[in-house]
Amino acid sequence: MAAAHLAIALWLCLGASVALAQTSKQDPSWSQLSAQQQQILAPIQGEWDKLDRTRKRKWLGIAQRYPKMQPAEQERLQRRMKEWVTLTPEQRRAAREKYREFELLPQEDRQAMREKWERYKQELERERAEAARGADVAAEKPAEDGAATPGARPGASGPPER
Repeated sequence: MAAAHLAIALWLCLGASVALAQTSKQDPSWSQLSAQQQQILAPIQGEWDKLDRTRKRKWLGIAQRYPKMQPAEQERLQRRMKEWVTLTPEQRRAAREKYREFELLPQEDRQAMREKWERYKQELERERAEAARGADVAAEKPAEDGAATPGARPGASGPPER
């Protein structure tokens, strides 16, 4: 009889430990992630333990696909994770809602919105490039109003003395 009780106790302990191991695989803490997963998901480390099981699985799936992504995609993902953690819960909820609305649109409308977004980004890049060129030109342009050059000594030629 004692042997039967011992066998049942061992079986229950083994079953409980297997169930616990499977639960922690599906809902791992940050310390249970591999070094590679931690490196990839580093921007969301502070949020990790607050995430529900479903969101953790989503991020783990992303971390699994990450090594196969192009460098530009990896950079974009890292940037987006960093941006995401700066959002308030209300901003995150709104972003998720907008995404759901976008996904419900007909394919043609989604494609039109993507194209419009790409045109906007290209225009923004052009404006930034023009502004940078304008700043470069202004920095290279010599003072035309007769103002002294910084560091120059009046009446001296050559570099300033040290």
